[in-house]
Amino acid sequence: MIEQLPLFLATPIAKAVLDKFYESLGSKLGERAVEVLPEKVKQLGQLVWEKCLRGKPGTEEMLQKAADGAAADQKKLADYLHQVLERDVTLRQEAQKIAEEIHLEVTQHNIQAKNVMNVSGQAQGLQVNDPNQPVIQVQGNPVFNFGASPKAD
Repeated sequence: MIEQLPLFLATPIAKAVLDKFYESLGSKLGERAVEVLPEKVKQLGQLVWEKCLRGKPGTEEMLQKAADGAAADQKKLADYLHQVLERDVTLRQEAQKIAEEIHLEVTQHNIQAKNVMNVSGQAQGLQVNDPNQPVIQVQGNPVFNFGASPKAD
């Protein structure tokens, strides 16, 4: 019996759960999450393993086959987990929380060096459009006027 789920067994669970909440993005999120967030993938896999798969007849074998990469077995696992998540509101909420964390972190990781604006505190922000250009930081209550300047009489 598996106690602590290794990453290779947590991965098909995480992909199936992410696919449940993010539909067609789920598989891509799952693949990317394994690369950049292996601990979160293991956390999500362990949660689902503990609350819905462990100890039930045939689930360990189903998980092992899905981890081995057979598309039919991955679909079978995903279908089973989607049904469980529909019925078990508590598990769905717990899994969705971790899935949202994964989605947010993977998305933030993917948009590095793109047009990003981070705002924190009271109107403090940093916007980086091109990492090769200078960074302008502003604090306090500055006034910005854009457009034509007033004409002097």
